[in-house]
Amino acid sequence: MQRGFGPRRSPRAIVVSVDNLGEASELERGGWAAKAELGRHPSVTVALPSLLGELEALGLVATFFVEALNCELYPEEVREIAARGHELGVHGFSHERWAKLSARRERELLVRAGEAFRSLGLEPQAFRPPGGEATERTAGLLREFGYRWWSPLGEEVSRGDGLGLIPFGWELVDAYHLMDRFGELRARRGDRREPLGPRELTERLLFAMERGAGVQTLILHPFLMLDPGWREGARRVLALIAELGSAGRSWTVPGGELAAWLASEGR
Repeated sequence: MQRGFGPRRSPRAIVVSVDNLGEASELERGGWAAKAELGRHPSVTVALPSLLGELEALGLVATFFVEALNCELYPEEVREIAARGHELGVHGFSHERWAKLSARRERELLVRAGEAFRSLGLEPQAFRPPGGEATERTAGLLREFGYRWWSPLGEEVSRGDGLGLIPFGWELVDAYHLMDRFGELRARRGDRREPLGPRELTERLLFAMERGAGVQTLILHPFLMLDPGWREGARRVLALIAELGSAGRSWTVPGGELAAWLASEGR
């Protein structure tokens, strides 16, 4: 069997993914001011255009996992992501704690999310559970609703009996390193409880991408790029990923394309 990934049989594959848009997560967690105006969140009005421009300049295509609520609050911006050639995936309806959902609620949210995207003429076929953890029903429901692949927390890439599995690990998630609320998780995993600064995270991710192997799933969050230090750090990480692809050292590809290729290869 031939080794490597993609048409050039690159030694590894990199999936650039983007999670969260707008105020969906804050609304779900109760952190949004009651009288604050909806539909003007700077992660969408400021960070997203900058990120889309950077990806275009570098020739990178990403997978955007978007809460379906954004189809109501930011319909033009969601359409713009797809129009730019990026892949869209569902990230819950409003960033629910997915692993805690009842069977009825989980089904309701997937139905509602699908309707929200279809109202914009879009049909996402990818899913990432908010928080990374799913229920024992999630994979079956995704197959039922016609999803092609998903990206929970995990380690092993697989076809998953018709449902591609491209998981992620915390070490390549910017929020895991930068946010205070991940302190307990970091401590449990043996990392420093205190968050990293943008410069420290930049160097860590540059090292991880430079030395990586197999399939690497990077997760970036636009709201964190409102910090100028991390905006520049993310730019450097994306630039390195583009360089690795140009040099034939990686195949940088949206998750759906990778999942389809893995299925065609029988992996």
